[in-house]
Amino acid sequence: MLSRSVVLASLLTLLCVTPAALGESTTAAVRLDKMSSDEYSQVKNTKGVVLLAVNWNRKWNCGGFENAQVRKIAFDRMPVTKPSDDAAADVVLDDVPLIFTTPGFDDYAFVVEPGEYALSEFTIKVARSIRDVGGFNAKRSFLIKDGKALGGSFEVQAGEIVYIGHFFLDCLRQPIPWRYYPDGQDAFKEYLTKIKSKYPDLDVDKAQFRLFQTTQFGNDYKLP
Repeated sequence: MLSRSVVLASLLTLLCVTPAALGESTTAAVRLDKMSSDEYSQVKNTKGVVLLAVNWNRKWNCGGFENAQVRKIAFDRMPVTKPSDDAAADVVLDDVPLIFTTPGFDDYAFVVEPGEYALSEFTIKVARSIRDVGGFNAKRSFLIKDGKALGGSFEVQAGEIVYIGHFFLDCLRQPIPWRYYPDGQDAFKEYLTKIKSKYPDLDVDKAQFRLFQTTQFGNDYKLP
């Protein structure tokens, strides 16, 4: 079971509705399912692992739109030295399935350099009708200013495995990405069981519940 708060702080009031940019991206992080067991074994003590999930499905009647859909979420390692908004982020999730009716979340595990990572981009596709389609696209220049992660951040150290949240839409006022989470120890253990099945090389007993820290896209929660 995933929990959320009804309190919504909306950054999107400052964004324009524009056609969504949906190109392929490259990342500095490596998805664990793209690594062999030997490759992961060689780096597991010097790099960190980030666990998260994304629901890519359309959400209907969302924030005044007929439907909305998360299309991209990206993070950059702090301090950010990228030359422009168009430079690829360090961790990118944008592999939207071709079939949008599959329920639930897609689980991910990324092997990353240790450090603090800030939310640096997200794209949400929105539709008022089948012919009226656009999107909200927030770039790193909007989400990271003066070295501060305005949208939120997470930390992972060498040898750590950290879970940062389940990401989906909130539609209370307008479509916005929102960080959810398993509610309670039993739900978190159930999630880790799924992760172990998908990524057998991970020692999930070491996984830490360390949510993406944000005041804009979710609320703090600690396991009881």
